[in-house]
Amino acid sequence: MRNVNDCISSFTPLLSTEYEIFLGRKSVAVKLIITFDKKDCFHLMGLQYLVDRPELSRDREKIFDAIKSGVITREQIESSDFYHKIQDRVHFLPLLEQMLDSNDTVFKYNKKTNIYSMIEADYLMKNHIEEHNLFLFLSNAESDHYFCRSFFPEGKTDYTKKQASWTLLYKKKKNLMNGTEKILYDRLKT
Repeated sequence: MRNVNDCISSFTPLLSTEYEIFLGRKSVAVKLIITFDKKDCFHLMGLQYLVDRPELSRDREKIFDAIKSGVITREQIESSDFYHKIQDRVHFLPLLEQMLDSNDTVFKYNKKTNIYSMIEADYLMKNHIEEHNLFLFLSNAESDHYFCRSFFPEGKTDYTKKQASWTLLYKKKKNLMNGTEKILYDRLKT
């Protein structure tokens, strides 16, 4: 099983990465620019559910750094009585970049179709990796900019039911440190 250290290690390169995605549906095109922040990793791992770990109840960006530096250890986190609730998230989160690099399905997310869900998101990505369906929820930050709101493997609920599927038109990955870009998908060229 992968652990929180694997999550931090795999999330660190994403902090200097930007994805630009164009989606289309019924003659409408939308642009999503996805960026990453240390504080988002906390929620993607599900650490908010470990309410019995006092070292996790402070600034989420500092928690990221504390896990990275070893001040907060994997053993401390895994000793939580609630760790079993998040261990699947933690196991699959290191695959986030692989998920974003793939060209699987993107849905416009309508929370009202999942009446038991509390997730506030604008788009939902579904990918099948390591024989599991993984969900990544994206929320709008401002204009075309989005961040990763939530992430988890499929459990009892398929969050894509009754959601509008959009067609991937174009996807580009940019390294913000050196400016290099890689086109991951271009529907016009395929």
